[in-house]
Amino acid sequence: MQSGTCRILLALLIGAIVCSGCVTDKGAMQAPSPLSSPSPTQTSYVVVETETTAPTPVPTTGEVAAPAATTVPPAPSVADIETGKKKQAYPYTLRSMSQFLYFDTYDGVNSYLQDRYPDRPTDFYNVSTLETYYREYVSDPVQKKYLDDLIGNIHDRSGLPQERARIAISLIQNIPYKVTSRTYYPYEVLYYDEGKCEEKSILAAYVLTQQGYGTALLLYYPEHHMALGLKCPKRYSVDQSGYCFVETTTPSIMTFNNGSYTGVGRLTSHPEVITISEGAQFDQIDEEYTDARLLDSVMNSALKNSSGLYLDAINYEHISYLNKKYGLFGSFSGS
Repeated sequence: MQSGTCRILLALLIGAIVCSGCVTDKGAMQAPSPLSSPSPTQTSYVVVETETTAPTPVPTTGEVAAPAATTVPPAPSVADIETGKKKQAYPYTLRSMSQFLYFDTYDGVNSYLQDRYPDRPTDFYNVSTLETYYREYVSDPVQKKYLDDLIGNIHDRSGLPQERARIAISLIQNIPYKVTSRTYYPYEVLYYDEGKCEEKSILAAYVLTQQGYGTALLLYYPEHHMALGLKCPKRYSVDQSGYCFVETTTPSIMTFNNGSYTGVGRLTSHPEVITISEGAQFDQIDEEYTDARLLDSVMNSALKNSSGLYLDAINYEHISYLNKKYGLFGSFSGS
């Protein structure tokens, strides 16, 4: 009985890790029209442009830097954008407790953002250009007003800063993964309750920045994948960068980066670090690091026979513990 359960549980875990990546069949997404005519390498998540342009200088401050000054249209009135209100529920898991967080979204706010997409850079290999580009997604003042409500709701769930960060990460990981036709603003990810790796990572960077943490986007060019980089002690970080790997496409443990992605396999390249904000370090990540190594050990211990993969009793207990603590897979029930 238990061995059969072990096989089922392991199959669910492998399915969650393998099937939730950002890379699917090429052409699954239509790329935004660039200003000129570069030839993009197109997949389901991050579109890499190959034409080179001069880099744009990036300010270095402790806050999310605003893009260069341009002619800004007047801000819309509250009456204009607070239309089509709907209450949405977002699940998250914190220390084995699964709950829902509620947030009001508006059709009007979403419509306001439709005409404000940043121009996608034609030189997608220039990190300075990418920093400027992605910071535009987190700098809109109207969006900020409404996202602050979400951050306030998270704040009310715990008196501990590190627990608020964990809630935010779990909530974003639980937003359904879906290939989208363009890069959503953070607000749109919440409004549509969906997103791919790029925009879910941008949303996570925004929320963690507003919580006071240093954030970055980790862009894996060969694998066409993006994850959140959360400022942390270097010994736990990716390539000694000072940023820890946080998968955003599916429930996962912070620092666990040994999942297998559809069409690619494991992430083997060294990511480009696209800094979004300077801020505090998440010092308590040693707990997640220890659990991530345990998950690695469990996955590596899986045995294969004619019936498929299975775990021994000890590793079954380990995976059950991790699943309950982080809500890695299985049905969700919350309040």
